[in-house]
Amino acid sequence: MAVLKKRALAEYSQVVQEEACSKPLQLMKKPHLSSAVEDEHVTVNTFEKLETSEALVAYLNHIQLNLSFQTDDKVVLLRKLIDTYHHSEQSYVRLKIVCILGDFRKVPKFDVQIIINEIIKLISTETSHKVCASMICTLKKLGSLLSSDSPVLGKIIAIGTKLLNNSNHLVKCHCLSLLGGLRSLNNLQGENVKLICKFTKSQDPRVRTAAYDALLQLHDRGQKLELCIYSDVCSALQDDNENVRQSAMRIIWVLSHTYPESCVVIPGCQDEVHLVDDAFAKICQAIGDLSVNVRTLAAELLGSMVNVNPHFLEQTLDKKLMSDMRRKRSAHERHWETVTSGEWASGARWADDKPRENLDAESVSLIHSGACGAFVHGLEDEFMEVRSASLDSLCQLALSNPRFATLSLDFLVDMFNDEIEEVRLKAIDCMTKISQLIVLREDQLEIILGVLEDSNVEIREGLHRMLGACRLSTKACLKLCVQALLDNLKRYSQDKRSIWRCLQLLGPRHPDLTLLLVPELLTVHPFFDMPEADVEDPSYVCVLLLVFNAAQFCPQILSLFEEHIRRHYRYLRDTISNFVPHLQLTGVEEMEGQIEFETNTNYFLQNVMSRLNQPISTNQIKVWDAACHDLIRLAQIDSSLAHGVELLATQLECHILIAKVMNSPAWIDSSSLNVQDGDVVKNLIDQLQRRSLRLQYMFSNLSTEEMLLIQSTRLQAMAIQLVYIVRASNTSALALSDHFVSRVEALKGYGNLPSFAGAIVKEIARVDDTKPGVLSRILLPILQAHIYVAPFCLPAKAFKLSADILEPSGESDNPQKFLAGFVLGVVLDAEIQGLAHSEYLRVRVKYPDLNAQLIIPQESHLKMIKHYPKNDSSENIISVPDHRLRTSVLVSHQVWTESSHIELSLVLDVTDPEVPSALKRWRGFSEDSFIIELCKPVRVLVSPKPIKRGI
Repeated sequence: MAVLKKRALAEYSQVVQEEACSKPLQLMKKPHLSSAVEDEHVTVNTFEKLETSEALVAYLNHIQLNLSFQTDDKVVLLRKLIDTYHHSEQSYVRLKIVCILGDFRKVPKFDVQIIINEIIKLISTETSHKVCASMICTLKKLGSLLSSDSPVLGKIIAIGTKLLNNSNHLVKCHCLSLLGGLRSLNNLQGENVKLICKFTKSQDPRVRTAAYDALLQLHDRGQKLELCIYSDVCSALQDDNENVRQSAMRIIWVLSHTYPESCVVIPGCQDEVHLVDDAFAKICQAIGDLSVNVRTLAAELLGSMVNVNPHFLEQTLDKKLMSDMRRKRSAHERHWETVTSGEWASGARWADDKPRENLDAESVSLIHSGACGAFVHGLEDEFMEVRSASLDSLCQLALSNPRFATLSLDFLVDMFNDEIEEVRLKAIDCMTKISQLIVLREDQLEIILGVLEDSNVEIREGLHRMLGACRLSTKACLKLCVQALLDNLKRYSQDKRSIWRCLQLLGPRHPDLTLLLVPELLTVHPFFDMPEADVEDPSYVCVLLLVFNAAQFCPQILSLFEEHIRRHYRYLRDTISNFVPHLQLTGVEEMEGQIEFETNTNYFLQNVMSRLNQPISTNQIKVWDAACHDLIRLAQIDSSLAHGVELLATQLECHILIAKVMNSPAWIDSSSLNVQDGDVVKNLIDQLQRRSLRLQYMFSNLSTEEMLLIQSTRLQAMAIQLVYIVRASNTSALALSDHFVSRVEALKGYGNLPSFAGAIVKEIARVDDTKPGVLSRILLPILQAHIYVAPFCLPAKAFKLSADILEPSGESDNPQKFLAGFVLGVVLDAEIQGLAHSEYLRVRVKYPDLNAQLIIPQESHLKMIKHYPKNDSSENIISVPDHRLRTSVLVSHQVWTESSHIELSLVLDVTDPEVPSALKRWRGFSEDSFIIELCKPVRVLVSPKPIKRGI
């Protein structure tokens, strides 16, 4: 036994070494241009120094990258390239020369007809198919620069038509693309369509695809495709090549939008249907294609076919093909056939009344099933792309057909259980879009609420938005929804604000259902005193938000409030006023001192505007100061006018600073004044720059006239800074003057400029020298003439940029510890409203040693959130989307003796658009001047600990 075991071990422990088979590798050496030739300017004499084809290709690459030859050498170099083409035997050299000839169109004021004529001469003698195809492609690019009535364009089309007989598929494909992509006369376009249609029957699938793509190009350029090609294109849906099927499907979609009401005959019978309905059925059939690309395209195209018959549309949600394998006819048809037969069924003969059109099960093909079950198959597809495209199309069609939206509800709910997070999130968004057209049942709601247990915070918050926008059918549904939201709050406490916002929207949509649940939700009894709930309990706060927001549309709820509920209302009204509406509770207004009365804010605003438009007085700055103070107070009182009023107040502050700077002699001559006056003027100019930047970047959703007014104010602030640096300092202003001129050039294309901007543009256009001294002499009289000329406007739809940091809250006294020199990740969760320039958003970290760090958040961490109305009667929905930032801020520092606070805030860094690279090297440049704060900083207690050394 020992011997056997030993032998067995030896047998299995043998190591066999196999020799690795060697594979030959071919190292391709890139042709390198000699330094002597590379340093030389592009001239025709350089070609004679090149001895090998590799060197010639390298030099041709050098020419293509550096077309910096002189104007007189263009034609000469073109001739030299053509001569080199004739003498070259290698096809790759000729191919490179053809590419360079095509790049001549980028040379300013060069006649492209010369190149076109030369290529037409060369193409007749070319033997290489690749070179010939490249020539056709070059002719297409050059021909696109010609007018439609140019005779040269006719030559190009004639060459393309002639080369369609070439045996190579690449040449044919480029010729078809040329015929479809060039503008020509109408009679030529009709001939091109007929010629292109012939090649849709080609044996090569690549040529067939190019032919259909050429027809699509003709449609994109305005050529109306004929209806007669519809039947041939429909037959192409059975093509073996998936690219042909995709192109044919696009043409069918185009024809369905071009001739939607035209009638076509259904194959196999004499019935006629509208073309849009037949095309819809054909595209629905493609949902069952073997290729995932074809299925995805079919699912995408269905969403835009909103004019289809509702009968066909509803069939997409039903898999039933026929009833008992029998064609169904109307009762009138069945009765008419019985009458015309001359006899009635007597029962004397066997099978006298059998169905006359029974079908064999083997003869039924799913290809002819039309639109039956298209979306069902699309939503059940194994590929995420098809399911996602089907959801988008289903949502688009549901928005245009309320009955279809109701029928599709069950299928959308089923997609909430998809295994891919992106598909689940898209299903939630689609449900939210059609929320105004549907009513959720209890069985559907149970499936939906199961998604609240998902670990993905985006899916949970998306579901909160959906529940806040939907309507529920019964009292049990509302109770089930509230209980699920409370369970969600216990499981994920960070969803508190999202759940609050959901209940804030849910209450006004269901005031009557909420009334039925008030005694149960608030534990109110008509005879017994129930225990008072804790107002700090998050679940109780959620219930109160639902009831309070429903009470503003159902006054009967107010009569059920007990004294402690009224106290809780006052408490929540003071702490989270954004979520609690104003209610007419007796006794509460007197205690709060907030009795409802007429505010007349619009009248007060008109009074302020009239004061601003009065003639200039000696104490104009005091008038502006008083008006600015009134506007700031008005923005705090009336939230509906806050954004526009704050913009007006910021603009008024800019003009107050402009007047204060220009009334001081130190801004143009600091030699005769003390240093203190110069510092005061410098601080005023710095404040002016910051205010003008806030005016430009903090407000969005403005009209063109309002934007130009803000740009004029910003230009006035830059002009004051430029004159101050030139006249009252010894700092170089060359970079600043160049930047100022570029800003003025950007305003030249606009009409009806404000008075200051119009005067600046007109004066600078007259001078050729834009040095700082010349600019200061031009700007000074214009600035002095516009000290008190300030046209003010009140935008009605302006939206102010703001941010709110939700996490960290800044209330924790427990320090976050980390090893000194290492990195600590601080979770940051913030809501941003009115963000128009997300590329400028930064997270600023300010350390106790006053060092600051700007961190660029990842694009994937910034998500866009859409607004939805609070109730059915809400029509004014803010068009500016909100953003949600969830990121981890990386903090690092050396050892501290004790714990200390760092400050986190969101800012806009407008250094890149406002400061060119030359100005960043300017001695007076300060990066802090171009940082715009969006919110108050949040303090986080951290403690970097020293690294413990091991023994």
